[in-house]
Order: sequence, then structure tokens, then C-alpha cells
Amino acid sequence: MMDRFILRAQLRAVQPNGVVLHASSVAENNSAFLFMARSGGGKSTIMSKLAMERFGAIADDSAVISLGTDGVVRCLPCGSMKQNMGTEKIDGAALEAIYFVEKGSPGFRYRISAEYAFYRALKISSLMAYGEILPEEQKQARAFLKRLFLLFPAYIIRYGFQEDPGVFLQ
Repeated sequence: MMDRFILRAQLRAVQPNGVVLHASSVAENNSAFLFMARSGGGKSTIMSKLAMERFGAIADDSAVISLGTDGVVRCLPCGSMKQNMGTEKIDGAALEAIYFVEKGSPGFRYRISAEYAFYRALKISSLMAYGEILPEEQKQARAFLKRLFLLFPAYIIRYGFQEDPGVFLQ
């Protein structure tokens, strides 16, 4: 896992209009898809499967989500992703949708409410470095996360080992 100091620094760099999430992400045609799950829940697996196909990898294990000065919310790689991939050629993309990953069959995609998505994100401790920032910073992180779920559709996605998870994306 990435050094807590680096996570705090990345979070503080994007606040109040951004967060660092325990998530993975891929992109296609400048549209990013964000995947959230508990540790061991399949974030890296779905990112790897999709990256082997037509999608480009953005983030694995931690993703920066930030509102740009142009008004576009983007999913960006954390520094560790570029370091682990040995490249500087990983770009961010405009966030399109958020998925909570579940393993199993049969595969499906189910739209969930913004309220439930926010609850679920907090329950799986998706905010990185959350316990190591000041209470005001925690409040900003929660507020931005809640705003994300109001702006973007959130889904539960379940897929089996033999299934192509790409068919369940928008």
C-alpha cells in the first residue's frame, strides 16, 4: 500500500474539490469507470481484465478523483500507479460512472441511489488516509464524495470469473 504521507499529500492537493479513493479505474474514449470494493473484493481483477481488452488502465488500489478548473470531474492515477507500471503515459479521464464490484454469478448490473452509494462507500472505508487528516478535511472529503454520487450514476456490478465485465459497463 502507498505511503500514508503520500496519500495525505495527494488528498490535500485536491481538496476541497477532490478525494483519494481505495478504488481502481479504467478508461475508454476519455470516459473513466471507477470500481470500488472492500480489500480483496475484485477491484484489481476487474481493472486487469478490462485493461487486457480495449480499456486503458488509470488506477489500481488508489485513485484521485478531482474537479478540474474546467468543471470536469476526472479520475486520475495516483503516483504509485505510474511508478508500478514504469511509465508516465497513464492519463486521467472524465468520470462516467461508479461501480461497486461483487464477485459471483450470474453477472448483472444494478443501478443504486446516490444515498445508498454514499452509505456503501463509507461502509467499505473507501476514503484513503481518512483517519490521518484533520476533522475539517474529513468533512470536506465526505462532502465531495456525497457530491460525486449525486453527479454520476452508481451501480452494483457482479460478474463471474469466465464473464467479460466490460459488457456490464455503460
